[in-house]
Parts: sequence; C-alpha cells; structure tokens
Amino acid sequence: MKQLVLAASIFGLLACSPQGNAQLNDRELDTQYLENMGFTIESVKPSSVTGLYEVITNQGLIYVADDGKKLIGGRIYDITGSEPVNLSEEVVKEMRRTDVKTVADEAIVYQAEDEAYVVTVFTDPTCGYCRQLHTNIDSYLNKGISIHYLAWPRSGLQGSGYEQLKTIWCSADKGAALTAAKSDKRLPAASCDDPIAKHFALGNKFGVRGTPSMVLPSGEMIPGLVNADRLLEALEQAQ
Repeated sequence: MKQLVLAASIFGLLACSPQGNAQLNDRELDTQYLENMGFTIESVKPSSVTGLYEVITNQGLIYVADDGKKLIGGRIYDITGSEPVNLSEEVVKEMRRTDVKTVADEAIVYQAEDEAYVVTVFTDPTCGYCRQLHTNIDSYLNKGISIHYLAWPRSGLQGSGYEQLKTIWCSADKGAALTAAKSDKRLPAASCDDPIAKHFALGNKFGVRGTPSMVLPSGEMIPGLVNADRLLEALEQAQ
C-alpha cells in the first residue's frame, strides 16, 4: 500500500517541461512517453534488474521497461541477505547528496563552531514545528550540527508562507529575517530574483511532504522534527 501511495504522489506533482531523449550506453531510450506525462528526464541508466531502467526525473526516481513504454512504481529490494536492502533508496540518497550541493550557496546557514555535520532543513516560517526547531537551534549547534535552511512553502507557491519566504531570502540579513518571521515579527519589504520556486521543486523531487524535513549528509531524509540528541544519533549511525 505504501508503494501505491508513493506512485500516486509522483503523478500528482507532474510539471510540464519536456526534454529530448536521454542517452543510454550508446543507444537511445525512448523517453517520449514520460515526457508526454510531464516528466523532465535528468538521467537514465540500467537498474540492477535486467530490462528495467532507472530514471531520475524532476519528481525523483522512477523505473521504466519495454523501451520506455512501461512505467513501474515502487522500490527494488535485494532480498538475498539476512535483511532486505532497499536498493532504490541508495539511488535516491545519492541523488539528494548531489542535488543539495547545487543549492548550497542559497541556503541560510547556522554554522556550528565545532562543525561535525551539516544537515539541510526544508523550512516554512508558518510551521509550528519549524519554529520549535529554530527556537532550539543552539542545541543542534552545540552538538556540532550545522543547519542549512532551504525554503519549502507548505501551501505551494502561494499564500503567506510563500510570500514570507520570498521576503526572507531577499533580505540583506536572511538569518535575522528568518528568525523574525518565525517570531511573528513584521518583515520589511524586500524583493529579488529569489530561489523559492527552485527550492520547492527540489523538495518535491526529494520526497518532501511537510516541514521540517531534514536531509542528512548521507542523503537520508528524516521527515518531521527531531531533537538534537536523536539527530546526532541518526547522523552517527548513517556514517
């Protein structure tokens, strides 16, 4: 059932932005059917299952077969060991690790003095749990966990959260503006070529469904609020 829900969420977030066919091992995989559905194709390569191809799109990882004519929802597990291994999750984690680097210079950074880890957090100033995290941010910094904020307006690219995020990222002091917004203080007007839509699209690609969502250096994503002690434990286990 969880896999069916995941597949439905992918189709519900389609965006029209066609590209040309993807190159695959010196031959062309026909991506026209995916493009007709609104997927933007970023990469294609053979999966660990013969005849099945791993496709990274603007909405994350999907699988296709039969020369691009069949779309398969779900995840691939290696069940040869004592415990199933989610091979698809390893692909997704690599995708997140790579993509986070592309927006690193757009993040609002709270850096730990003795930095041991960097955690990227998708945030919305109207989210109560995001405010709770921000109020307690020193507890993360004191454990060597730097917090890099990206924007993910829960109501989409509209509404008060979206407008506040635009103002925050256009402010001269973004950190102060973020703190003010999460404390219900009025923000001075500011406008610029902001990255909010880009961050929102990236969050959707990563599988963000609410805020806060934390992306660890391993590429693992933790949905929801996790206190500093539990987050440090998760970071240590993910190494």
